[in-house]
Amino acid sequence: MIESILIAVDAAPFADRVGPWLPDIVGAGVRRATLFHAIEGTGEACARELDELRPRLDRLAVQLSARDVEADIALKRGDRVKWLVSLAALRTTQLLVVGARCSKEERGGPIGSTLRLLLEQSHVPLLVLSGVRIPTQLRLFERPCLVAGRRPDGRVETRAQSLVPATLHPVTSVPSDPSGASLLVTGPEPAGMTFDQLIAQAACPVLAFPAPSLAAHTPGSPNTVSPPTEAAGAMPNPGGVR
Repeated sequence: MIESILIAVDAAPFADRVGPWLPDIVGAGVRRATLFHAIEGTGEACARELDELRPRLDRLAVQLSARDVEADIALKRGDRVKWLVSLAALRTTQLLVVGARCSKEERGGPIGSTLRLLLEQSHVPLLVLSGVRIPTQLRLFERPCLVAGRRPDGRVETRAQSLVPATLHPVTSVPSDPSGASLLVTGPEPAGMTFDQLIAQAACPVLAFPAPSLAAHTPGSPNTVSPPTEAAGAMPNPGGVR
């Protein structure tokens, strides 16, 4: 079961996208959630970004609290990937919720640089929400499908079964019918395609297990990453932010 999650809220559009998925996500037994945003810029643009994001973060925190989920907001300054990797370890996170792209980088391929780096570095599985939830969409765990890897790895299925509260349906390709899968589960190497292609074809969220997340390690071991240094000090602390 999923008890603790970390949501990487890159900017306002993704914050709006996450909300409709929260009932499905927390229904897996979530008790703790951190809403994370990294500040990498300075000046007026940075201030405008925060002004736009703060009410959305507060709204998500209220939604989580209404479902008896302990929610907090973490605003950090610096490299978002390093912060995400370290916070996931420090807070014993079981799932990292991310978008396919940073919303500030709308052009380019199906996935952005943040997700690409997390696929290489994250010790925690990634729930990738690449599209807006539509009213007729299947519930997240209604029909989860396991996409077989190029080299079948039983660790992916085992890890997924410990998180997903439903039976996994094996598939060898991405279902073309939106009702064919509510969630696609994959390891670092999707079957017969790149991760970019999988995200481009998927009509539902993707649960990805990066290679480090499949390695045997425990919190506090040498694999645990230390938090990056906030060169500019702590960020402002609006209502529960830490």
